[in-house]
Amino acid sequence: TARPDSIVYNYLRFYQTTQKKIIDNFYVGGGYCLDHHYNISQNSLVKPQTSPLYRYERNTINHSVSSGINLSLLFDTRKNLINPVAGGTYLNIFFRDNWPLLGSDSRWSSIQIDARKYFKFPKHSPNILALWSYTWLSIAGKQPYFDLPSTGNDTYNNTGRGYVVDRFRGKNMLYLESEYRFGITKNGLLGGVVFANVQSYPRSIVAPMNFLIPAGGLGLRIKMNKYTRANVAIDYGIGINGSHGLFVNIGEIF
Repeated sequence: TARPDSIVYNYLRFYQTTQKKIIDNFYVGGGYCLDHHYNISQNSLVKPQTSPLYRYERNTINHSVSSGINLSLLFDTRKNLINPVAGGTYLNIFFRDNWPLLGSDSRWSSIQIDARKYFKFPKHSPNILALWSYTWLSIAGKQPYFDLPSTGNDTYNNTGRGYVVDRFRGKNMLYLESEYRFGITKNGLLGGVVFANVQSYPRSIVAPMNFLIPAGGLGLRIKMNKYTRANVAIDYGIGINGSHGLFVNIGEIF
């Protein structure tokens, strides 16, 4: 059994993007991204020379800074952002380019493609089948270890229910999730979900997905506001190798 590698650090993240509507449901924008990891130390039984951090960076580090601009293309037909209804579509293409001129430790760039779709299922019921695809690719340079694609490190830290944040990490991330949302009480106060997800970390864009990492679970939804349809989401997820946990959110996961 592999020993866990516990790395302790402080983390400052600042992302700001401004978007302008071009035509109906279509937006173009740009902004700035900062990821600053500092006071990094290893607190585990793994020898430093064998830890993923040491092997990737080739030396020990105590801080990491990524600073750069972003460009964003957004198509969004959802009528409710915190609890999307059937028929909505969301597609966001997010490009990031980091420069030493802006304080980044290295020059690197990545692209994230976030796609979501919502269907009524069955067709004449209020129940919703939600589908989510999240692709995160390293396209140039060498990203710092902590800024590599990893479990739970999407914009809102929602990928990979069933695992802790940073459980898996790699140069590229391919992610799929489906969730079935249904009512429990007639007044809409209580609802439930069943979900399943799978993630993979190929070494290159064209490399085969040799290792698929599945997870799944179920959850309860408690209506906070019947006008905004805001829910408290309480989910229990189960992954491989004994991984499991409770996940709580305000609003739907995606």
